[in-house]
Amino acid sequence: MAAGEGFIAGVSTALEQLYMPDRLRRSSLTELFGVSGRYDAALAMQRILTEAIQALKPPRDEPRYSRSWRLYYSLQYRYVEQMSQRDSASQMGVSTRQLRRDEHLAREMLANLLWERFGVDGDLAQDHARPADATNGEDEQSSVEKELEWLRLAPPQECVADPNVLLPGVLSIARVVAVQHGADLRVEIQDELPPLATHPVALRQVLLNLLSVAIPRASGGEVRLFASSSAWQVEIWVQCAEHSSGPQPSLEQETALLNMAHRLVDLSRCTMDLAVDAQSFDARIAIPAVAQLPVLAIDDNADTLRLLQRYAGGTRYRVFCAADPEAALKLAAEITPRIILLDVMMPQVDGWEALSRLLQHPLTAGIPIVVCTILPQEDLALLLGAKGFLRKPVSRQDFLATLDKQMAHLAEAADPEGEKGRAAPRDR
Repeated sequence: MAAGEGFIAGVSTALEQLYMPDRLRRSSLTELFGVSGRYDAALAMQRILTEAIQALKPPRDEPRYSRSWRLYYSLQYRYVEQMSQRDSASQMGVSTRQLRRDEHLAREMLANLLWERFGVDGDLAQDHARPADATNGEDEQSSVEKELEWLRLAPPQECVADPNVLLPGVLSIARVVAVQHGADLRVEIQDELPPLATHPVALRQVLLNLLSVAIPRASGGEVRLFASSSAWQVEIWVQCAEHSSGPQPSLEQETALLNMAHRLVDLSRCTMDLAVDAQSFDARIAIPAVAQLPVLAIDDNADTLRLLQRYAGGTRYRVFCAADPEAALKLAAEITPRIILLDVMMPQVDGWEALSRLLQHPLTAGIPIVVCTILPQEDLALLLGAKGFLRKPVSRQDFLATLDKQMAHLAEAADPEGEKGRAAPRDR
């Protein structure tokens, strides 16, 4: 049975409000989906809608520009990625009019999928009970994952933390705990740390969890917290040596706190090195700084360049744009990019020749180049010297994952023996 018009309208409205928790919580769909009255109703609605969109994603062997891919991307770009119709159409290589038609059909398909999934047998005006099997996925999800769902779904603009404000707040709480346990808290924080590409609430809780383990261990002794800016990131260390003058912490409690810290770090695009034994506690968190890593994008399409700049918003990357290789070389001399993105389908330029020139030019020879094109020629790009490949249309997730992969390779090459993970020096 096809979804009713009221249900389709309700799904369309919920998509428009995907990142508006207050409105999403009041959606008439919450009752039909069985999440009405829950404290995390908005997050549950986000999860239901985004998972349903992913369910429409065609198989990998489906031709990239098939109708199925167009319908999927019309929802993914417009609602999950929050792109405008103009940017979505440009990224998909269709007219705005075609996008509107695809989007209308895709919303109906999504509504039908949800109608079936939740066993709806009438329209929004009627009262429907949620079938028992519809809760299976949520019942299997741990309470911890439910608590952290908000972090995974947080929009990029919310994932920026000011350490100069955040750290004093964390330390004010830590000092209260330190007094309770008779521990001395030693702090060294570099002045004017850069903004960080992570959610402030998550980072705050990670630090509190680490300090909640370290301080009781140091009863009668000293806990050290250091924070400094290094290249494109901020590093924070928490260290202590164990003292036995006070009550020993619960191993179960320590494990729970450290497990949660690890989970938050994973969701926050940070890294953490942790060494804990009976004699010491050493934790190092590396948090990427916002817009500290220059990325040079070469593409003759201004809409594509604007889209890539939007994708980089609120992350450690800053995209600089050039319409052709000549302009790119001039810009490279000014910004020293860490990564280059190159389109090879430019009307006035042979992109493969441009790739060869960039690989040989003194300014760009050592910079990894990622070919970003509509052409299905990944093998050729890698054979000719590119370090990565992105097939257009590009999603924000794939764009950032590709940049992260290139930066990881650069970090490994610069630090082959893993010295970047060493603990902070004991005396500074």
